[in-house]
Order: sequence, then C-alpha cells, then structure tokens
Amino acid sequence: MADRRAEKSCEEASRSLARREYEAAVSHSTDALVVLAPPAPPSGAPVPPSSPSLVAAAGPLRSRALLYRISAFLQLKNYDEADEDCKHVLAEEIARGDGSLKASLRFMLLDGSLQEVAIILSKALYGEPMNGIVAKDLTRLKMLFSEIELIKREMAPEYTEEQEEEFQDGWQFRPPPRGVTSSEEYTLCKRYLEQGLCRYGAQCTSAHSQEELMEWQKRYASRLIRLKQQQESKHFTESYMETLIEKWMNSLSPEKVLSDYLEGVNVETSSSLSVTVTTKKSAHSWTFSFLCRPPRKLFRIALLYDAHRPHFFITGVSSGERLQALPNGCQEWTPGEEVADNGLDHCVYNVAVGFSTEIFGTFRQTVVFDFGSEPVLMKRIMVDAASIEDLEHLMAARQQLLITAKRWDPSCKTIVEFCPNETMADLERSLLSRYQIPLSAVVYSLKKKKTSSDYKL
Repeated sequence: MADRRAEKSCEEASRSLARREYEAAVSHSTDALVVLAPPAPPSGAPVPPSSPSLVAAAGPLRSRALLYRISAFLQLKNYDEADEDCKHVLAEEIARGDGSLKASLRFMLLDGSLQEVAIILSKALYGEPMNGIVAKDLTRLKMLFSEIELIKREMAPEYTEEQEEEFQDGWQFRPPPRGVTSSEEYTLCKRYLEQGLCRYGAQCTSAHSQEELMEWQKRYASRLIRLKQQQESKHFTESYMETLIEKWMNSLSPEKVLSDYLEGVNVETSSSLSVTVTTKKSAHSWTFSFLCRPPRKLFRIALLYDAHRPHFFITGVSSGERLQALPNGCQEWTPGEEVADNGLDHCVYNVAVGFSTEIFGTFRQTVVFDFGSEPVLMKRIMVDAASIEDLEHLMAARQQLLITAKRWDPSCKTIVEFCPNETMADLERSLLSRYQIPLSAVVYSLKKKKTSSDYKL
C-alpha cells in the first residue's frame, strides 16, 4: 500500500514537472519520500529488519522521487537542496549496489519523464551560466547527468542497416555529421573539452575528443573510397537512402535530384504536412494520394533521415484496389514481383505514413517517392509536440520571423521612371571601373537584408 502511494506521488510529481508547476513537483516528490522512509522504531526498541522485497521495490521509487525533486529544485533556483538530493541519489546507489538508479532511469526513459529531467539538468549545467549555479560545485550534478546520458545511449533504438554496417567496420564513436565537403571541416567541441559535458549530447556536430575527430576524418575518407569503388564497378551495394543523400548533397543542381514537384504526378495529402500536438504521447498519420497521368510505376518509397527515424514509419501502400501490408516500423518499401492493375491512361497510388512520440520536441522527416527517374519526388513532414505554453512562445516567435519589412501599398511607394544615360561623365566611369558589378555566381550573402556596411565609398 505504501509503495502504491509513493508511486502515485511520483506520477503526480512527473506531471507537475511537465506542467512547469515546480512547487507542486517538490511537494509530491517529498510525499513519496516520506512514504518510502523506514518507520522509526519506538524509543529503546530494537530495529526490525526490513523485508528484502520491500527494500528492492523502494530503491527505484526513491531514486525517481529524488530525481523529480532535484529537477524542481533546479528550476526554483534552490541549488543547495538540489545538490543535497543529488548527494543522496549517488550515495545510496553506491551503498545499495543493486542498480536501483539505473532501473529508475530506464523506467523514466520508457514513460517519457526522463527527457524532462535531462533537459532541466542540461540547462542548469550549461544553458544558464549567470543564474547563480556557477558558484556551486557541479561535480555531483555532472555525475548524475552522465548517468542519464549513458542510459539514453544504452536504450537507444536499434541500429539501422547503415549503422550496423558501420559498427561492424570497427567504428567506436558517433557517426559524423552530414553536409561537409572536406574532412577538414570537422571540429572539436570547445565546451566538451573545457567542461567534460556538452548540452547538445549526441546531437552535437563537433567531436567530443581528439580520437572521435580522427575517426570522423577516417570515416569521411573511407566513404569517399567506397563511393569511388561503387562508381567504377557500377555495383551500388550501399543503401538507397545513403546513395540518394550523397548524390543530392554533391550535385551542382540538387533540384534535379530531389524535388517537391514532379510533372505528370498530382499529389494530395489527407492533412497538413506540418502539424502540432499538445500532449507527450501523440500519434498522427498522413495519406498521400498520387494521380499519375500518363501511368508511372512507383518503384520505391523511403524515409531519408536518421535523426528522428524511430518516430516515423510507412504503414501502408496501395496500388489501385490492392493494399500491400507492411511490417511494423517499415522505413523503406519496394513493390512485389507482380504489378497491380491500374487505369489505362492513368494510375493511382495511396501511401500512408505514421508518426508517434512519447516526448516533447520537433520531429522532421523527408519521404521520397521514386517513380524511376530523376528528380525523385520528396515531401517534408514535421510534427511539433509541445505544451500549450511552449506553443504560444513558438507561435509568437514564428510570427516575429514573418514580419521582416513593411508591406508595400500605394501609400508608401513612389515609382520613378528610369532613363538610361547614354553618355557617362569621367566620375561615373572611374566609379564603374573601381567598383565592379558583383556576379551572382560568385558573390553570396547570408544576411536577410541589406545593412549600412554593404555600401562603402
């Protein structure tokens, strides 16, 4: 009964954290810890031995309650209390030696609450350097954050075929970030080298050690060699997705490799490609309907990117009246040997793509539909999973981005006729010779608008 009360208090603490009700989270966590505390014996009475089953059950629950309370204390800027609870978590784990902390972290990862705790710890350690915690000893919090990151890596989704192949090749570190055109572009993470941890974790695009940097450079060279061998032998054994991404990134005309429009193929979707949900545990699906005129065979469907791959999957494909059943978590589809009958002057395909999550975040994926020629048709889908409060901030930020300049109307513009001057004065000639007209092919600007520094005498 006591364990049930403690478990209920832990659930309430987790929900309070998600709702940003930190005082309530502290209260519920404390209630759970009080329930789990061993009863004090009467004065002078011998201390009865605790049941091993009760101790085993209370360990993970107590760790969870302490983790929730640590997170709430950090958000309330009560760093001394957070550090004290952190000391108890680590000390009890060492004293018990039964893996209670890891069991708690695994449970929290499965129910989605560990993500909230990890984000709070990361922000406290690296995201808010001026909030007072800089003067504290961060050793215990860093140790706890390391345990969380370790569990997240251990329980990461299973390898994709590409990752498994890389693992068998003997690579020991994270896969290098995409988008580089030279191995010299890989860099070391300054924050990780100085502080021993990085707020971006496994998503950081810089190497977290000299060894990892060297491995990235080796993998880049290995990939170039493999691509060259494939091109020479004309035997493409690499995955379709990897090959398509490489070709798109290295092409001088990427729009000829991947495009969101394909002539002769009309696409309709059952819902917006960008959707928003307000609960952690959410699901969504899109149905893409293709009308091909003249008829075209759909050779392949694939989800391109690895970052959010566990959250997206192909759930069904139909050609005409035939529906092809797909396995759970399908990431790539190719048709069977038989070709389904369709119209004489057209053909119709329906493709269903699903999404699911148990954590908040922004999830993106690109679905490609290969009709046997380039460009390959692509559709980008996105899901924002956030609390109502976060969504309000997000919408305000997006609205601000849309307002970049005052819209023109008849009241704020004056049209002046341009009359070219056939004869130029010496001053004009000297200026033209001194300041050459920029060529768009060699001059690039990353800024959204012109500034005073763009014009110089």
